Amino acid sequence: MGEREIKAFALAPLPLVAPLLLAIAVNAVAGDTGDGGYAGVFFAMLAFALLSYVATLLIGIPIHLVLQHFRKTGLIHYLSLAVLPFLLLAGAIAVWLQLAPAPVPPVNPFGLYMNGGVAIKWTLVFAAIASLSATTFWYAGVRQPKP
Repeated sequence: MGEREIKAFALAPLPLVAPLLLAIAVNAVAGDTGDGGYAGVFFAMLAFALLSYVATLLIGIPIHLVLQHFRKTGLIHYLSLAVLPFLLLAGAIAVWLQLAPAPVPPVNPFGLYMNGGVAIKWTLVFAAIASLSATTFWYAGVRQPKP
């Protein structure tokens, strides 16, 4: 990977990380920090930023390497590979909710039947976040500037 791709890797999680870190910081200053105090808030911010970069490293870089191997540089390719797994997961959850038998007792330890719609919505939120990160990575690291 070249210098441009490394810079793009550093920028890819920012559409999600920057607003959330700002919201956490504003809440810590203006709102209530609860029992954690400022050290807990700082640790949460640090952990969130670290997890964002780990997700980009484990998901985004392999997608980039596969597309680079097949010489695909279009934005649609990056968006497709970043969003498709989340859309398939949301579809699988929807099919599972419709076709799987409900548990006989009214007890559901996993809460999938009770919270199935919420699971689908959050999966689609993650698809939107993946599309933002893929677009940022593509724009900063793959797109060829027009002369």
